[in-house]
Formats: sequence, C-alpha cells, structure tokens
Amino acid sequence: MTDLWTVEDAAHLLDPPMTVEQVRALITAAGIRPAGHRRTGRPGRPAPAYDPAVLLRAHAALVPLLVEAETP
Repeated sequence: MTDLWTVEDAAHLLDPPMTVEQVRALITAAGIRPAGHRRTGRPGRPAPAYDPAVLLRAHAALVPLLVEAETP
C-alpha cells in the first residue's frame, strides 16, 4: 500500500510547489476525501491523509493554470 500524504506533505512534495493553503483549496474544490488519518507527533487529533495518486491527478489538472497565472 502507498503511504498517504497529509496536506503538509503534499505542499512539500508537489512540483511545482503549492502552499498548504493552496493544497487545502485544491482538496476542497476537487472534493477529495481523506483515505485515512495519520498521527503527526503533535497533540490532538490525527491529520487527514490523502491518496497521493488522487492529489497528483488534481494537481496535474491545475498546474497549467498556476503556470499561466505566474507569467507576466
């Protein structure tokens, strides 16, 4: 089984990179549901974790818009 990604993992691993806030917006806009939860080492509830393949597909669909917005 593939490791699941938290929002913070995705922000660090996606290329081109996205901020944590952008990853959260992507997850909300695409209606991506958590595939599980993962402890982060901090107190409180475990963080939602997502299937990396689903996040990568959503990111790939959005990348052309991100790149276009960055060009003058």
